[in-house]
Amino acid sequence: MRFVSRSARNAAIAGIAGIIIVGGAAAGIKHSGTTRDGVRYITHPAAYTDISTTVTETGTVNPVDSVQIGSQVSGTIAVINVDYNSKVKKGMVLATIDPGPYQAVVTQARANLAAAQAGYAAALSGIAQDQAAVESAVAAIQQAQATLRSAEANAAKIQAQFKLAQQTVKRDASLLQQGFIPENQMDADQTALESFSADTRAAQAAVAVAQAQAAAAAAQLRSAQAQVATAQAQATAAQQQIASQAAQLQQAEYKVSQTVITSPVDGIVMARNVSVGQTVAASFQTPTLFTLATNLTDMQVDTSVDEADVRSVREGETARISVTALPNVVFSGTVQQVRVNPTVVQNVVTYDAVVIVHDSSGRLMPGMTAEVTIDAGTRTHVLAVPIEAVLYRPLARKAHGKPESPASPPVAGAPGSHITLWTLRNGKPRPVPVVIGLSDGVNLEIASGNLHAGDPVIIEQAHGAARGGAERTSAFAAGEDRPAVGRGAARAARGS
Repeated sequence: MRFVSRSARNAAIAGIAGIIIVGGAAAGIKHSGTTRDGVRYITHPAAYTDISTTVTETGTVNPVDSVQIGSQVSGTIAVINVDYNSKVKKGMVLATIDPGPYQAVVTQARANLAAAQAGYAAALSGIAQDQAAVESAVAAIQQAQATLRSAEANAAKIQAQFKLAQQTVKRDASLLQQGFIPENQMDADQTALESFSADTRAAQAAVAVAQAQAAAAAAQLRSAQAQVATAQAQATAAQQQIASQAAQLQQAEYKVSQTVITSPVDGIVMARNVSVGQTVAASFQTPTLFTLATNLTDMQVDTSVDEADVRSVREGETARISVTALPNVVFSGTVQQVRVNPTVVQNVVTYDAVVIVHDSSGRLMPGMTAEVTIDAGTRTHVLAVPIEAVLYRPLARKAHGKPESPASPPVAGAPGSHITLWTLRNGKPRPVPVVIGLSDGVNLEIASGNLHAGDPVIIEQAHGAARGGAERTSAFAAGEDRPAVGRGAARAARGS
């Protein structure tokens, strides 16, 4: 069966309803006798047969794998080495963008890197000098501290002598009053006291000087240490500058390399979108320069399957592919994928299906329109009725004797749907509920229900004599156009 969209299927089945079966021309069709009210029923017996279903859609032939080659840099195309249909190898140079502007950037980046490296070397030299100053300051503070300790020791010694002289003067003054010592002894003691007093003041001054020298040495050490820290910070900054300039140089060199456009795969050039002298701009989006197909012997047909048919198409099923350019050639293929993402256009839902076809002859070309017939299933020796039987509905008579127009006939749904057929029993139509299965567009499988082989299933009724001048009625109202039936109707509906 050629599955089509629901609207097209309605048209096709409606076309089937318009078939006019004349006499006994169709094999297996029986005509009942005319009843007393002038109604004649045309029947066909239910019978066992084989049914194969197919889903037929149109699609487009495309390479299985195609690669769009772009440019990550802007510039003017200087050289193009390939053209349409050129065979290329992986790594082959396809085109070259003028590298001049990017090479200038590389030169500048190298100069900046050299300057950063020189700055780092100078910072390291400054660290060495400042470190020597720190060591000198450390030696100076050590010397100052030693001098201070010596001055403090000398001051302490003189201070002790001064106190002893004071005690001697005090003692001798008492002895002088008692007349135990001469007066000149007292004068000598007083002279010694004054001498020790002067020495004490000198020693204290020496201690103060030594303390000042020690403080100055400590300040000099702190200054030298601060200079070392500053120099180290400058060295760190210079090191970071080197890393930054090295990264800029690497980026500039990368852009130079990107001016050479190479092929990432083996393949054939399907499209060339640039010419020598043309400017390409990669500022906002990557421009496509070439389109490559990796293999033109394995092609894929991209088609869309109606939502009513998508459950009938499964991965791995075989398919037949034909193209307008090769009317007498049928290619074999396999359904590779039925994508679950729907496409909705004007409330019509379809699903993309990919069919892989091998064409070692290379006759299939990208872009060809293909008709894809997918084998959706085969049932052997199943009870079936003509598809026209689905459309039949009994017509009642009005009081004036003319038949009423039938109600819109139901459309057979997917396998497993419940419908009602009509059989002729004792000259009268009787409803028979059944469950349907597959259909090939001509016959419809009866999966279950109270219908048996040989039962006369009504497919049409007519008013009037059995031959000539009979007024036929079907699912169409009188006077309506009746389109083609069967597979022709399905094709006509699909093309509409």
